[in-house]
Amino acid sequence: MSKPVAFVRCDEYGPGLAEAIAKLENLAPRPGPADLHGKRVLLKPNLLTDRAPEQAVTTHPEVLRFAIRRFKDEGARVSVGDSPASAANLKQVWQATGVAAVCAEESVPLLSLEQAGVRSFEIGGYSFAVSLPVLEADLVVNLPKVKSHSLTMLTAAVKNMYGAIPGYAKTTLHRLHPKPADFGRLIDTLWRVMPPTWSIADGIVGMEGQGPANGRPVKLGFLAASADPFALDRALCGALRIDARRVPYLAAHAWPETDGPDAPLGDSVSVASFDVPAGAHLLSLMPAWLVRGASALVWVRPAFSPESCIRCGLCVKACPVRALALPPDASKPALDARRCISCSCCHEVCPHDAIRMTQSRLLRAMKVFKGIE
Repeated sequence: MSKPVAFVRCDEYGPGLAEAIAKLENLAPRPGPADLHGKRVLLKPNLLTDRAPEQAVTTHPEVLRFAIRRFKDEGARVSVGDSPASAANLKQVWQATGVAAVCAEESVPLLSLEQAGVRSFEIGGYSFAVSLPVLEADLVVNLPKVKSHSLTMLTAAVKNMYGAIPGYAKTTLHRLHPKPADFGRLIDTLWRVMPPTWSIADGIVGMEGQGPANGRPVKLGFLAASADPFALDRALCGALRIDARRVPYLAAHAWPETDGPDAPLGDSVSVASFDVPAGAHLLSLMPAWLVRGASALVWVRPAFSPESCIRCGLCVKACPVRALALPPDASKPALDARRCISCSCCHEVCPHDAIRMTQSRLLRAMKVFKGIE
């Protein structure tokens, strides 16, 4: 039996969140123990980097607040945790995103998934480690932000649990699995070891354009939930008018043999326009002979703004193939284009919108990709 997906209209981050979350749980019931009294419930927001809530890079702290209250009311032992891209600045991320204040006000522990221990797995040719607080939870409440993504096109429920892999191990996996299809299979495999998980997607204000960190906030006006993160993200694709076949982790998923996805329950949601970056992953849709034979002419790679760059070095640390360096006398990072694998890790962690994904002149002239320069 398929697990339903539900949408509820919600236009602001206020008291109405309590009713919206209750409606979602009624329409798309959470998995896990029926009685949560004394059970461990881990809330996993998207805390990508140290941005303010209004920038729509991270899960809004008020969504987190009302989720905390709901599960505390059920007697659960609630905690909050994530592993941001810039793990070295964890406390700064907690402060800037508003999560530290909410957890203090609601008296729940805020966990560093980097310091809590891991369990290692080898499944289907993939090796990865997952933080113990995630694996030991009786229920994980996954709280993604609905955003465009320069590598996977969409980031929401499925991709958010990539943060269960601690620290810069995520960067290593990008290096080992740079091709979007392979990376999509890795994400799909990661979900095989997840405990019961209920996802609530924050789509009140999402991000479009050059997401997941440097796009534009956009009012979408909804929350969405499901016990099946893949079904939820496929439904989000429908609402946002995204072709789900072009989202690598959805393309890699083994869907049940049915006539198609069930219609979402609750409110009808359809967004008239949602700008998605047709980024480097779309090179995989081009003929292999063209990419191989014209590598100097066919590329998508980062470009750096000397006016915006503050030389923090986060992009250099995040690059899984060491294609970036920060010369002492330079105003911006130097890129070794021969090494670049177009993974967008640098773009994802930049805290000052100093990186843009760009395409070669030939691709721009051919109008192959939209949403990138």
